Amino acid sequence: MQLFDVLQEERECLISSIDDLEENELHNQCYGWNIIQVFSHLNMSEKASVLYMKKKMRAGEHMPKFSFRGKIGFFFTKRLLQSSLKWNAPKVIASPNGDFSLEEIKEQWNQTRSEMKNYIHEYPHEFINRAVYKHPFAGRLDLRCAVGSFVYHQRHHVHQVRRIRKMISK
Repeated sequence: MQLFDVLQEERECLISSIDDLEENELHNQCYGWNIIQVFSHLNMSEKASVLYMKKKMRAGEHMPKFSFRGKIGFFFTKRLLQSSLKWNAPKVIASPNGDFSLEEIKEQWNQTRSEMKNYIHEYPHEFINRAVYKHPFAGRLDLRCAVGSFVYHQRHHVHQVRRIRKMISK
């Protein structure tokens, strides 16, 4: 799936954008969350999403069909994530752990992405129009929109990492 490749490429750019920072700077709490917490949040949300989709997949033919309402929900969520608006993360992932080293969080995130890639490659074609994912804002999405939501979610947090970098540099 091409969207997964975009997700991976953009994550690599995000990680390389902080290569010059020291470990203590990655843990700097000058702007709410630190950079490690942002990465942890992204990993936690993706990991929880993949687990949810794996569970939903067991319903097979009983999964709801991807609807026009889901398409509208995805459209508005995408626009919201592209905006500079801020809001609280869902309670399940609202308190990301910032105690990891950069290497530890990268390894965890690599594991999550590996699971996601396997899930996408093994996804049965006959369920491609099924709503396998329930996004907290957009509602029920098909696999393509689910991965798209991960892309826009990650992009939303790129801006947060840039703001944190700016605060650290002062």
